[in-house]
Amino acid sequence: MKFHTKKKSKRSLKLIVLGGTTTVQKNMYVYEYGSDIVIFDCGIGFPNRELLGVDIVLPDFSYVLENIDKVKGIVITHGHEDHFGALPYLLEQVRIPIYSARLVSEFIKLKLKERNLLNGTSFNILDPDKGPIRLGDFSIDFFRINHSVPESLGYALKTPQGVVFHVPDYKFDWTPVMDKPFDIQKAVDLAKGGVLALCSDCLGARTDGFTSSEKDIQTTFDNYMFRTKGQVFITTLSSNISRIRMAVEASIKNGRKIVIGGRSMRNSVGVGKKLGYLPYSEEHFIPELQAKSFDQSKITYIVSGSFGQPESSLGRISRNCHKNIKIEENSLVIFSADPIPGVYDLVYDMIDSLTLLGAEVIYSDIQDNLHVSGHGSRGDHILLANLVKPKYHIPTGGTVSLMRAHSQNMQKIGVKEENILELLEGDMVTFKNGIAVKHKFLETKNVFIDNTGLNVVDPVVLRDRTALSQDGIFVAILKYDSEKKEFLNSVELVSRGFIYMKESRPLLKEAEKRILEVLKGTKKSKDWSKIKDVVEKTLFRFFLKKTGHTPLILPVIVEA
Repeated sequence: MKFHTKKKSKRSLKLIVLGGTTTVQKNMYVYEYGSDIVIFDCGIGFPNRELLGVDIVLPDFSYVLENIDKVKGIVITHGHEDHFGALPYLLEQVRIPIYSARLVSEFIKLKLKERNLLNGTSFNILDPDKGPIRLGDFSIDFFRINHSVPESLGYALKTPQGVVFHVPDYKFDWTPVMDKPFDIQKAVDLAKGGVLALCSDCLGARTDGFTSSEKDIQTTFDNYMFRTKGQVFITTLSSNISRIRMAVEASIKNGRKIVIGGRSMRNSVGVGKKLGYLPYSEEHFIPELQAKSFDQSKITYIVSGSFGQPESSLGRISRNCHKNIKIEENSLVIFSADPIPGVYDLVYDMIDSLTLLGAEVIYSDIQDNLHVSGHGSRGDHILLANLVKPKYHIPTGGTVSLMRAHSQNMQKIGVKEENILELLEGDMVTFKNGIAVKHKFLETKNVFIDNTGLNVVDPVVLRDRTALSQDGIFVAILKYDSEKKEFLNSVELVSRGFIYMKESRPLLKEAEKRILEVLKGTKKSKDWSKIKDVVEKTLFRFFLKKTGHTPLILPVIVEA
């Protein structure tokens, strides 16, 4: 097989994974050749219930910031937040030119405007009907693919070491709702002469056949709205414009007005209207504030919260604390999005809460055609592999087990195991003269942002929150006589969420004894931090041995 390479090239092409493998989220890939870097995607991750007080998770930007002089641009592949949602947090530190399709750029502008970052940010719109762009030594061409959001693109990076196809989150849809079908001809043309590597979405690697068309959802929405006599709630990803469009069309067909609930959903609908994807008269829509005064049996609520986010519109509705929207008995709630790994518990908790409020909740576990995946299945993966015919295969956008399933699928069609590279976060592949070598390159870390969306949450704080939630807190108040310059022979103890103090007097007495022994051993010391550290460690070992639990221990010194 031939590749577009320069003979005896001294430089290697590098692919560094900062996110998007091992989890389905926070996608971020760095391509580096010599003094040039191009970044593909910059997505957020969604916290599970163990990450207390965390709203989003960011990729580790350290390598990008350390090499910012090399960065020529950042390419956003499509309009889902796990591919672009972390951009504001990167751009508030450095400004990087953005390259994306039109719809994605509008979503990004909304995010940047919220953080006063829009001015000074360079946007470059990618049109798949036009030619490639040049970023340093990278010539980047692009072609239409299909996904659950319009204007998704696949990419071919032409480098001195060869051509790499970067195709995240795709399927082959011959009847898309608003897009044109996957541009097979252009993909094949770009692959002529040989492809060094294909980075391919692997999320559907365990599903047989080909993924269904997005259009299949329309009949489902039509049927449910026709038979439902009460409120209808539909939740999906706020960026899923095609799903929103089908919900609106079904509502109009069945004589329903539409209420858009949640800021992210309202923003997306605004973008859809601006770009002509939602060409409906305003007479069909009711402002959220006025929804209460209308006949609820004639309303469809399209709301955010499909991943179970507690503070989303549907999250507050499920807890009966939304100030404008109240769910009624015999209403219908449709989850038209499959939860991704990490949020299952949140989604099912929300489903239970809605059920207890009297709603009939329909979701993909019990009803087909509520959600058509935007991700290809085995058939889609095999078709793309046969069209592109790469030497190396790199599964992306899935968990470890899904990457392995994709690898096994490729081996079944004749790909050698050594030509499949499963990458973890921080891994790098170097390509030189047609040979790929994989190795660990970076120690990456997650960056946690709290529910204000502004503050970074230190892992130590998360550890303390976890300890508090599991084993409570134990406070030891140490009294120091500043005149005698010694600690008093008594300690005040307070427990919250750890033990019931009235029934634990022997344990508390023993704990006090241990503390006083420590204080005797530090009689001449006034290093308060050292004393508190010794007390904390002593109590930690004591409680672990006696109770099997380790509360958050907080020694406090009070001067009397």
